[in-house]
Amino acid sequence: MSVFSKICFYGGGAWGQALSITLASLGHKSTILVSDKIREREINNHTSKKFPNIKLDNLINASIHKEEIIKISDLIFITTESKRVLEAIKNISLVSKVKVNVVITSKGFANNKGKTFSEIVENEFPNILLSILTGPTFADEIANKKPATAVVANKNINQAKSICKLFHNSNLRLYPSNDPHGASIAGAIKNIIAIGAGIVEGLDLGDNAKAALITRGISEMSELIKKAGGNYNTAFGLAGIGDMSLTCSGPHSRNMAYGMKFVKNNNESPKELVEGLNAINSAITLSKNLRIELPIVNAIKEILNKEAKIDEIIKNLLSRPIRNEFS
Repeated sequence: MSVFSKICFYGGGAWGQALSITLASLGHKSTILVSDKIREREINNHTSKKFPNIKLDNLINASIHKEEIIKISDLIFITTESKRVLEAIKNISLVSKVKVNVVITSKGFANNKGKTFSEIVENEFPNILLSILTGPTFADEIANKKPATAVVANKNINQAKSICKLFHNSNLRLYPSNDPHGASIAGAIKNIIAIGAGIVEGLDLGDNAKAALITRGISEMSELIKKAGGNYNTAFGLAGIGDMSLTCSGPHSRNMAYGMKFVKNNNESPKELVEGLNAINSAITLSKNLRIELPIVNAIKEILNKEAKIDEIIKNLLSRPIRNEFS
């Protein structure tokens, strides 16, 4: 028996719907909060434009009445893009009279200074018990009940475990972590590296270059997590190397697809969400504040901003001073 009885998803996109489908397979009811009556009617008629081949379970409902649903919910998943998460947190905090469990599934920084959502919630929203759900997961595969694993990170490991138990025996296996700060940084950095993987692929630089990019990207991620006060090992688990491996695997990843298109179409503007673009300046600001170098992340920023020729940027990376692989 789950400790949660009133579950809602703040955001009616692919990820919110995919998780609601997973919970419904275990007999759990949930409500998806949407912004318009058209999508409310669509979901309540058990259809989904995100997953047109899937009939939504009767246990899944949609509502445009956000405040009403938030007030009665004891577990709220925020499944919006990262730049809308703080707005969602503020709304939930204002409406909820008591402490409420909130799970953020968005992968990115909270602001342009490199703050994570867990830092901001801990300092400014005492009535929110925050967890981070992150890892190597594509929403369409989750919705189609293909097996996957991810991490739920909360400073209180027992709260993380209670959310893992909610999904137990489904196609999505969750592992508890007590490092929400590190998990958040990992999710943001892997999106940036995935754009780089797309650039490597688009330029046909080869598998060796892509492997080098991913490995050195993990090194930068782990160093940033450690210096920011997170657990260094988070970079080497599902939130880090697991998610980066998936996101750098092919154009199924929006971030990698954007990198491929960028070098082939002369920096064409993205037509869909590319979280890595939102994260890159925040990551660089954070690294400067912590006085650590992120050569790969900086090189990706230079390419995207056309600060130098790509050949020169690659040459500069390869000619950096010799140092140990890990500091």
